[in-house]
Amino acid sequence: MKLNLPKKLQIIDVTLRDGLQNEERYIPLEAKLYIADKLIQAGFKKIEVGSLSHIKYVPQFKDIDELLKRLPPRDDVEYTVLALTKKACERAADLVNQGVKIDRVLTGQIATSEAYALKNMRRTHDELFKEAEINIKILHDAGIKKVFGNIGTIFGCPIQGSVPIEKAYEFMDRMFSIGFDEIEHSDPDGKATPIEIMEYFQTVLSKYPDPSLHSFHIHDIRGTGIAGYLTAMQAGITTFDVSIGGIGGQVANFMDGVPVPGSGDYYFDSRRTGLVSTEDFTTMVNEMNIETGIDHQQLYRLGMTLEKILGRPLYSFTSSTTNTYIQG
Repeated sequence: MKLNLPKKLQIIDVTLRDGLQNEERYIPLEAKLYIADKLIQAGFKKIEVGSLSHIKYVPQFKDIDELLKRLPPRDDVEYTVLALTKKACERAADLVNQGVKIDRVLTGQIATSEAYALKNMRRTHDELFKEAEINIKILHDAGIKKVFGNIGTIFGCPIQGSVPIEKAYEFMDRMFSIGFDEIEHSDPDGKATPIEIMEYFQTVLSKYPDPSLHSFHIHDIRGTGIAGYLTAMQAGITTFDVSIGGIGGQVANFMDGVPVPGSGDYYFDSRRTGLVSTEDFTTMVNEMNIETGIDHQQLYRLGMTLEKILGRPLYSFTSSTTNTYIQG
C-alpha cells in the first residue's frame, strides 16, 4: 500500500521556548545560544527561540532580549517568539524597531476549553479574541510578516475533559477572519488518536487547503505523538513542532529551588510532558526520503549535550542509540 505523503516538510524546533519553559532551573544565555547555533548548523530554518512573557511568571526567559540580539542574523533562518499580551507584542515591536530579527510571532493561545483558557491566560474566549485582534495589528504594523495563533485542547482538556470538535473549526474561522496568517493546531495532552487526527485535518484542509496556513503541535505525553504526526502528514499537513530530547510542557512553577507563579499547579504527574523528539521525528522522515534539509546525525550530538546542560537523561530513542547512528 502506497502512503500519501508530502515530498518536503517544514520542521520547527521549539526547544528554546516550549522546551525550556518547563525547566525548573535557569539555563544560562550562553547555553541557549549554543543550542541555537547547533540547530542552525544541523540545517534548521525555523526555530522558536523564547517568550516575551513577564519575568514574574516565566523567569526562564529573563534574558530573551539579549538572546534575540545575539542570535545569528541569518536571512535564511526564521525566528519565532511567543508574545501573548498587548505589552508583550509592543515589546516585540520595539525590538524590531531596534533592528532585532523577529520573523514570526505566536500571539493568541486560544484553547477551545474555556476552563483551560481561564487558568492559563486568565481571560474568557471573547476577551482573548479581542486582545488577539489588537495584537495582530501591533505586530503587522511593526513589519512582522507572520503572526499566528494557537488553537488548543482540540481533542480534550486536562481540566474540563471532552470539548466538542466543532469548537475548533469555529475558532479556526474566527482566527483567520481577524487577521492571523497561520494557525498552530495543538494537542497539549497528547490524547488524540490517529483516526481523530485524520478526520480533523481532513476537515481543516477542506476549509483552508493551503498547508502553509497550518502547523501541528503535539505534547507526546502518551507516546503516540509520532504516530499522530505521520497521520497528519498523510492528511496533508507539512509543518510540525518538535523539541530536542522531547522536552517541554507547562510553564515551570519553580525556578532554581524557588516557587514562582508559572501557570499554576501542574496538570500531569508524568515525567514526560514535552513534544515529539526532534531527533526521532527528523530521523524517521529523512529515512522515508522526505526532504527536510536537516542532518539528523548532528542532532544526536546536540541531544547528548542537552542532557549535560539539563543534568538528566532525555526522551529521544535515536540519541540513546548513538553507537549505531553517530559515525566518527
